[in-house]
Amino acid sequence: MSGDERGPEVRPGLELAGQHRIALRRDDALDTLELIGRDGRVVLAIEVSERGPVLRFEGAGLAIKAAGELSLEAKRLTIRAEVALALSTGGDLLLAAAGDLHSTARVQTITAELGDVRVEANDDVRIDGERVLVNC
Repeated sequence: MSGDERGPEVRPGLELAGQHRIALRRDDALDTLELIGRDGRVVLAIEVSERGPVLRFEGAGLAIKAAGELSLEAKRLTIRAEVALALSTGGDLLLAAAGDLHSTARVQTITAELGDVRVEANDDVRIDGERVLVNC
C-alpha cells in the first residue's frame, strides 16, 4: 500500500517490565511510538510526521537531570506553570534579551541581600507611581 492508502493501524505492543508496554500506531500523516503504563495511559509518545519527531510526556511528573550542561534551543520557547515557577542557581543568574524585557506581576520586589541595587539607563530613568516613597 502507498502512504495515501494507509488507514489507522496499531501494531501489537511489546510487553515490558512492570506491566508497561510499547505500541506503534501508524496513520496517513503520523506514526506514533507509545510507552503505555500499567493503567493503560500513554506516558511517553514519539510522534513522527513530515515535520519531524515530537516527544510528548504525560504523567504526574517529569525530571531531567544532567551531570554536565543542559541546553535547550528553539526558535521560540514557552515555559508555563499553572501554580508557581521558580528559577534558582547557586551562582550568578543572567537575563539578557536583544529586544525589550517586560516584567509584569501583581507585586514586584527587588531585594539585594548583600550589596547595592544599581539602575543604569542610556536615556531617562522614569519612576511613575501613586506615591514615590524614598528611605521609608
